[in-house]
Parts: sequence; C-alpha cells; structure tokens
Amino acid sequence: MKICIGYPPLKSKNGVPLLSQNRQFQWFKSPTYIYPVIPASAATLLQSQGHQVVWLDGIAENWTYNQWFNRLKAAQPDLLFMETKTPVIKQHWRIIKDLKRKGRILPNLKIVLAGDHVTALPKETLNHCPVDYLIKGGHYDLSLLALVNRLKEKGYELPKKFVTFATLPFIDRELTRWQLYAYKNGNFKYPPGTYTMAGRDCWWRQNGGCTFCSWTTLFPKFMVRTPQSLLDEIGQLIKLGVKEVFDDTGTFMAGDWLTQFCQGMIKRGYNKKISFGCNMRFGVLTAKDYQLMAKANFRFLLFGLESASQTTLDRLNKGIKIDQVEPELKIIKKTKKLEPHVTCMVGYPWESLQDAQNTVNFTKNLFKKNLISSLQATIIIPYPGTKLFQEAKKNHWLKTTDWNKYDMAQPILKSSIPDKKLMALTRNIYLSCLTPQFILKKILSLRSPADYKFLIRSARQFIGQILDFSLL
Repeated sequence: MKICIGYPPLKSKNGVPLLSQNRQFQWFKSPTYIYPVIPASAATLLQSQGHQVVWLDGIAENWTYNQWFNRLKAAQPDLLFMETKTPVIKQHWRIIKDLKRKGRILPNLKIVLAGDHVTALPKETLNHCPVDYLIKGGHYDLSLLALVNRLKEKGYELPKKFVTFATLPFIDRELTRWQLYAYKNGNFKYPPGTYTMAGRDCWWRQNGGCTFCSWTTLFPKFMVRTPQSLLDEIGQLIKLGVKEVFDDTGTFMAGDWLTQFCQGMIKRGYNKKISFGCNMRFGVLTAKDYQLMAKANFRFLLFGLESASQTTLDRLNKGIKIDQVEPELKIIKKTKKLEPHVTCMVGYPWESLQDAQNTVNFTKNLFKKNLISSLQATIIIPYPGTKLFQEAKKNHWLKTTDWNKYDMAQPILKSSIPDKKLMALTRNIYLSCLTPQFILKKILSLRSPADYKFLIRSARQFIGQILDFSLL
C-alpha cells in the first residue's frame, strides 16, 4: 500500500501551530518545529514492511494548503494518517470533509486520525466528519501497522514478522525529512539537532501521573528501550551529522538505566561528538548522577516546575516538593555543564493572585541566583481525557467547550484572577529573567561562536514568546 503521513497546513492569525510531538498545543509567533518521533517511527515501520511511504508535513515545509494538497494528489496514497489535538480538531474535521469531497481526485483515499483528543472523544469526531478510521492511544506506529495489516487481509500479503515496541527499527531520518526540524527549535544550542524517545511516555505513574498531562491517557503503561538501544541510535545520528539530541521521554530514566547510558556515552566517545538533553523530575537524582550526566555531555535538562505553590503541586499530583527545587538546582549548577530549564503555568482555579505572583517571584529569584538557564510559561489548559478536565467539569470550572479556544491564547478555566492579569502574569514569568545578575552572567558565559548564535536565536524566541501572550 501507499501511505502518507501528513500534517496539512493550519491557519491562524496567532502564528505557526506547535502540533507534532507536543503535549501542550500553542500557536507560536516565532516558528518552532519539533520532530514528530512516533509518526516518524510509523513511517519507518511501514516502509520496512514493504509499503510505499510519503512524508508531507505542510506545517514544517511552510506550504499553503493548496501546495500540500497538490503533493497529496500527486502521490495518490491509499491511506492518509494525520495527528490532531484539541485546539485544531475542528480544522481537521473541515480538512477531512474537503478531502472526501474531492473523491474523484483521490478516489482510493482512506483517512486515519489519531491523537489525544480522538482518544478521549472518539464518537465526537465520527459524528462531525467522514473520517474512515480513528486510532486511540499513543502508539501510532504499532497501531497504524496493525490497521494496515487488517486491510491487507482483503487481498494483500501479510507481514513477514511481528513487531513490538522493543523490536521497532530505528527511525529513517531521511525518509521523514529530519532537517526540517533541526534548526528552528529552542532546545538546540548546537544545531542540527533531532529528537529521540527511548521511553513512552513517563515512568511517574503514582495515582495516574500529573493530572493535566494528556499523554498519560495515550500511554497508560510505561515502556522503555534498553540503554544500548538508545546508544546505538545515537551512533547512527552522529554519522548523519546530528550535533544535539533531545530525548522526549516524559521523564528520562533514572537509576541503573541512567548509569549504563551515561557510561556508554563516555565509553563509546559519543560525549565528545554530541550534546544531549532530556526531561527530568526534581527529587529523583543525586549529585553523583548529575556529575556523571555532565561527563556524558548532557546539557539541557527540562524540569516541570508548574507552580511555586505546594498546594498546586499536590493537586496536580506532581510528586515534588517546592523546597527541594532550589537546593537541587544548586547541585546541578555545580556541574558547570548542565543548563536547567523549568516550565511554569498560571490560571489554576484554586490559585489566588498572590499564589500566581509567588511563581513569578520564585522564577525571578532563580534567574537572579543563576540557578536556571531558561524557562517556558503557559496558561494551564485542561485537555479532554485528563483528570484535570474531569475535575473542571465536575466543579463547573470550564468557561467553554469550544475547542478552538483551547489554544492557550486565553484562559479556559474560571479563576478569581482576571484574564488580562493572567496573560500579564504569564509574560512576567518570561520577563523574570531580566535581572542584572542573570544578564551579566549570561554575557560572561559566552565562549564560542555557537554560544553567540544561540543567544541571538534565544532572544528572537523570547520576543516571540512575549508576543504570544499579549494582552487580550
């Protein structure tokens, strides 16, 4: 069969959609592209089974809809796979309707839709558009192969071997046009960079994981590859010319797994050839762990802080203590190698203005002490399927269920804090880095042309992020 993995262009005055490989959707004024690991794995897996695969990411290619459609028409695929999220589900319904209306041009086309929104609300999409198949859950690669195999029973040869998560082939980066995503991404200091995903998704599973995370619904059971498997993949990426890798496992593995991986990076000499980053949790690693990671050439560590309120952290089931954060960041900074990044959110229904302001003050203090290198601030969005969404419905916190408005351009949850103030608070979290101490240390830390280039790119993205949360 001929199968297209496609991201049709999406329109908005708010900028470029951050859709692929993303737990929180947002329109970005400054374009950012994240390599879609699991759809890329699907493309690779299908091609390894003898299918023809076409990769058409109209968003990353910066195509118009007509340009994307003309390429789809030229390919004449049997199957089109698309990934969706709540804020753009209505646009995808319209696109599917349009494609089906053009049946004479694409007579054999079947359409498959996947993502956290259709996992949570499958009947809604079936009622609103003529999609042929929905994939529930997050293992799009394995599920899409299973669907294709089912269709093959009606006249096609069945696959020669059974594939599991543990036996997935390494992603074909050329097939999936990895360079489209290698440069315009704030996680990469040393482009070209790319993503891996050694685990699906987060091993933090106590009481179901963080209440706001939609990916716990996509991956109800944590799966992980061996350290050797990830090392082998990194070896391939080095040969491809990749200079930095970010592993997007929800929380990177700790304990013996992490030790084996770091030791493997050092033993194979990869620590001299490639920089590495990952998602991590506070309260998991020791000073010895961080020292080993620094030696293995880890650089970027992303921590989900979310709030400076312990009450909020407990309600989100984060499993961290706010008083652990600063001491742990001091340990990390002692490595003189690792660059911590934290994510924060505002707009919780139970938080007061002072609670939210405390988060701004907390991040400002972290920047002042040079304990973090960067951050991301957003509005909390309760996606369907999450525990937070269920709680919001139960407590009548939802302002609307118009999914178009779930794009972080405005608060969705009711709050005692006015909407304009919430947007200003989000901007103020970003602005918290503008302390004389942080700016001076940032300038003094510049050592190489890559450092200067990264600073310029970061400044552009910083301005774009401020604009993303302009006043309503």
